Amino acid sequence: MKPTAWSAKLWKASVKQFHEFLSPLVAGLGRSERRVAATRYVEGLLMPGARKSIIPMAERLGVDSQSLQQFVTDSPWSEEALWRAIRQEVIPHLEPLEAWVVDETGWVKQGSHSVGVSHQYCGAVGKQANCQVSVEVVVSDGWMAAPVGGRLYLPERWTQDRERSAAAGVPEGVEFATKPQLALAIIRQARHDGVPPAPVLGDSVYGINTEFRAGVRELGMEFFLQVDGHALKGWDHEVRTEVKRVRRYVRDGEPPAETLAELTRRIPEREWKNCSWVTAGRRTRRTRLVWREVFLQHDLRHAGGELEKVWLVVDWPAGDPEPYHYYLAHLHRPPTKARCLKLSRSRWHIEQYFQRSKDDLGLDHFEGRSWRGFHHHLVLSAAAYLFILVVYLRRKKNFWCDVGTDSPRDPALAGEIERTLSVLRSEVQTNSRRHDLT
Repeated sequence: MKPTAWSAKLWKASVKQFHEFLSPLVAGLGRSERRVAATRYVEGLLMPGARKSIIPMAERLGVDSQSLQQFVTDSPWSEEALWRAIRQEVIPHLEPLEAWVVDETGWVKQGSHSVGVSHQYCGAVGKQANCQVSVEVVVSDGWMAAPVGGRLYLPERWTQDRERSAAAGVPEGVEFATKPQLALAIIRQARHDGVPPAPVLGDSVYGINTEFRAGVRELGMEFFLQVDGHALKGWDHEVRTEVKRVRRYVRDGEPPAETLAELTRRIPEREWKNCSWVTAGRRTRRTRLVWREVFLQHDLRHAGGELEKVWLVVDWPAGDPEPYHYYLAHLHRPPTKARCLKLSRSRWHIEQYFQRSKDDLGLDHFEGRSWRGFHHHLVLSAAAYLFILVVYLRRKKNFWCDVGTDSPRDPALAGEIERTLSVLRSEVQTNSRRHDLT
C-alpha cells in the first residue's frame, strides 16, 4: 500500500493530533524539560527539510541546538521506556497482526569513532563499507510495518576493545551479541510488553541460526525463515538415534543426512502447488510451492540435542534451474498454499519502514558518536515514523486510529504545539508563494 506523501501542509493539519499521539509516549521520560525536548526532536524529524541532523533541525524549529544535542546524546533517559510505550500505546491500533519481521539496516559512516562503526556488509550500498548496522524488529498488519524495537550491532572488535567502547559510551556490561541474539532479545521484550504473537519472518541470517529458531519456539511463536538450501542437513523422515555419554548419535544403518537442496530434488512433481498473485504494480506473478516435514541434524552436535522437526518450504518457479528460496517453518497448523505464499511475500514490509525513515525522517542522518545518542535517535525516529503511520491510518481506514486520545493532556507540550504551528504556517505560506510564482 502506497504511503501518504508527507508535506508541510499535511504536517500543519496534523499538529494537534501529534500532541495527543506523543503525550503518552513521552510521559515516562520524567521532568517537563525532557518531554518538551523529545517533542521538539520528533517535530524536527517530521519538519520538511533535506538534512535531519541536529543543527539544521534546530534552525528550522527556531530552538537552541545545544539543548537538543544534550537531550539526545547526554541526557540519561531510558530509550527502552519509550519503546515500551510504543508497544503498549501504538501497536494495539494495528491489530490483528499478521507477522513480525526481523532484519538489519546500515548507514555509511566516515572515520572510526562513531559507536559500532566497522568495515562490514551495508545493505544501503549492497556491499562491504565502513558503516553502522542496527538490528530492527517490526510488526505488520499485512499492509503497513510498525517498529517495536531496534539495537545497534556492536562488532566483536569493539567489545574486545574496552577503551574504545568506553570512549563511545558503551555500557560496561555490554558483551558481543550476534544479530540473531539481538533480534531474539527484542522479540522477547516486546512479547513481555504485550505485543501479540504472529509468525516471525527473516532472511537466512536468522533462518540458519539454531538458537534463534529455538528461542522463537520457546516463546510459543511461529516462524517462517529463509535459509540457504546447501547450509543445513537432515532427513525427510525421522531416523533412529541413540545416546552415547552426553550426545545423541544417528544409529548405524540409517542413511546419511542430505542438504535441503538434495532433499528438495527428490520431491515428486505431483506434490508441487502452482501459485499466482498480483503485485503492487498490478502484474501477475507465478511460482510453485512445496512443503515437507524434515528432521535437521544440527542440534545433535550439542549435549542433550535432538533432531529438529520443522517444515521445509520451497519456492521454485517452473522453468527456473534453481529454487527462488528455501524456508524453514514452524507452524501451529499444517501449511497451506495460501499461507505459505503470503508469508513468503511479506518480509518486504520492513523495507518500507527503512526507506521512509531514511528518505523522509533522517534515520541515517544522526551525526553523534555515542551509544546513548544512537539509541535515543533510533527510538525517536521510530516515533516520528509511527506518527505518519497513524495519520495515514486515520485517512485511509474506516475507523479512527486514536492513539493518545484517552491520555491526560500534558500542559508542558501545549506551548510547544502552538510554537510549531506558527513555524508551519510560515512554511506553508512560503511554499504557497513559491507555487504562485511558478
